[in-house]
Amino acid sequence: MRWMPKQSKIKESGADLNFLRLDSGLFKEISQRLEKTDISIENLDGEVPVGSNPMKVLGLSVSQKNFKEQTELLETLLENDETLSVLILDEGLETQEIIALGESPRVFAVVEFPSLSEELIKKAVEHHIFLKSQSLQRQELKEQNKKLETLNENLENLVHERTKKEFQASQATEASLKKIQSIFSFIKNVSKCQSIEELLIQLREEFKKISGLMPPILILDEGVISFRVFYFQGKQLIEKYSDMAPDHSGFYGEDEKEMKSALSNYFGRPFGPLMTQDLNFRSNELRGVKARVIFEHSLENQDSADILDGHDERWTILTMAVENLLLKEGMQNIAKQWSKTFNKMEDPILILDENFQMSLSNSNYHRRENRTCYEAFADQEKPCKDCPLSKTFQTGKPQTSDVHMGNKVYRVHSYPIRMEEEGRVTHAINQYVDVTQTIDLRSRVIQGEKMAAVGLLAGNIAHELNNPLTGIYSLADLLLEDFDQEGNTYKDMLEIKDAARRCQRIIKDLLDFSSVENQSKPVDIDVNAIISKTLPLLKMAMREMNSNVNLHEEPLNVNCNPQLLQQVIFNLINNACQAMEPGGELGVFTEKGGEQVFIYIRDTGPGIPDDIREFIFDPFFTTKDEGKGTGLGLSMSRSVVQRAGGELSLNDAYPGGTEFIIQLPLVD
Repeated sequence: MRWMPKQSKIKESGADLNFLRLDSGLFKEISQRLEKTDISIENLDGEVPVGSNPMKVLGLSVSQKNFKEQTELLETLLENDETLSVLILDEGLETQEIIALGESPRVFAVVEFPSLSEELIKKAVEHHIFLKSQSLQRQELKEQNKKLETLNENLENLVHERTKKEFQASQATEASLKKIQSIFSFIKNVSKCQSIEELLIQLREEFKKISGLMPPILILDEGVISFRVFYFQGKQLIEKYSDMAPDHSGFYGEDEKEMKSALSNYFGRPFGPLMTQDLNFRSNELRGVKARVIFEHSLENQDSADILDGHDERWTILTMAVENLLLKEGMQNIAKQWSKTFNKMEDPILILDENFQMSLSNSNYHRRENRTCYEAFADQEKPCKDCPLSKTFQTGKPQTSDVHMGNKVYRVHSYPIRMEEEGRVTHAINQYVDVTQTIDLRSRVIQGEKMAAVGLLAGNIAHELNNPLTGIYSLADLLLEDFDQEGNTYKDMLEIKDAARRCQRIIKDLLDFSSVENQSKPVDIDVNAIISKTLPLLKMAMREMNSNVNLHEEPLNVNCNPQLLQQVIFNLINNACQAMEPGGELGVFTEKGGEQVFIYIRDTGPGIPDDIREFIFDPFFTTKDEGKGTGLGLSMSRSVVQRAGGELSLNDAYPGGTEFIIQLPLVD
């Protein structure tokens, strides 16, 4: 076998192999070979009638001699029966002729007689069944295609009818879409405008396609605030501004002649026919503001009537845009006015959140770092003591308190800020008023008044008691001459005399303590004498304390104001007594160290906590309850000592209480 086709698994019972004009001897030989098989064969001597007795497999003997005749017969048979499978018996064909026969898809095999077998014939029958199946499928497809063609024609007719009906609707929709796109484009362009000038330029671009329509004029009357006119001079847009309030009613009247007259007077030229469009604002903030767009034109009356009316959407959009820009201008003006007011205030003002973080500050607060107020303003690591900010957020009400920052005192007013009327407090405004001098002056006045009161009391006491004491002293002195010096009466008279002298000395010390004369004049004084004069004034404070006074045996002279130094010692001893419970020990010592004089004042109280030691000499710092101390005692005492060339310090290493040390230069 020289050529074999593809195998097919399709099976069908019925006729098997028909030979066409096969030599009788060869047919007999083939029949004998296939006698014991299930294959039935038949030799057709004459021509096969077209369409009659369809065959499964056709056997065709072809030689070089009958090649042309047999191939023509084969083509005729194949044209009339597309299911026919063909077996070619090669009787001496050339290679080219075999190839030509094998190219036909209906030729199942080209074989020589010895290769013709039962298996090959059965496969040829299967090939016929396969071709028949394909033929049936093709017929079904043809029928389906016919039905589809009919359905397609019906659909085309239906689509054509609907297309006709929808064409006009499509045109209308397209026109509507173009209009919507044009409006969207206008909205997009208007939304980019950041000023009224840019809006007016956009409006001119929108209407310049209408022949005979001049560029727009915008009249903006804000009453007594301003009167503005925007108009084009060539390609340039000009704004004329006036803060006067003359009568501009002619620009807004319904009478075109009156409006022409107003425009002519304003611009100094005649005006032709006009079209107008009023912009009506809805915002309450723009109540009373009038705005009108005016077009000068050269159109026919019938053409101009509906030009502006056909652009209602654009006028609505333009009105909203102008309204927003005017509101924005108003807010910017208010913001500028507030900013100027805010920055002109002399006191530092901060806007803070509940975490003490600064959001905004005025120009008098120069530290603009993004930090907390206590870090940037007070240079501290934690919120200031008595800061009212936390209470403001807690209560939602304004709070005020005095805050100490270094050597200054600020009266801090904290006001809550709510984004909504009944909403929570989101921020607070802190105003820092420097009241250092005010409190200092008030404290000095109070101190002066106290000293004046003590002086007045001492003066009255001296006036009322000095005369009786002088009489007692003199009488006791006279009576001493009448008694024996060894007797008890004499000794009693001496005690009376000494007591009268002590009373006079106490009155004199009290007068010296409260005296305001010559306080600015330092003199050379003995600190031991000052302490001795001060202690009797504190007997009431020291009565429940154990006193240990040890003064240097030699005079310790310093150059200082005696009354002020006495007040310093008085304050320190009085503070020590107040710090101790009854039974505590008060120590007052003086000593000389080189060219310096040292005064030690000690107590066995609880001591000063470590966290406030660095603040005790700050003005107005006090640990006493409100109303019981001004916080100026230690500050003023240190100032007095420093003016005398010395130093007042706290002994940090003193155990079990508090010790203050006054160091002053020794003078000869």
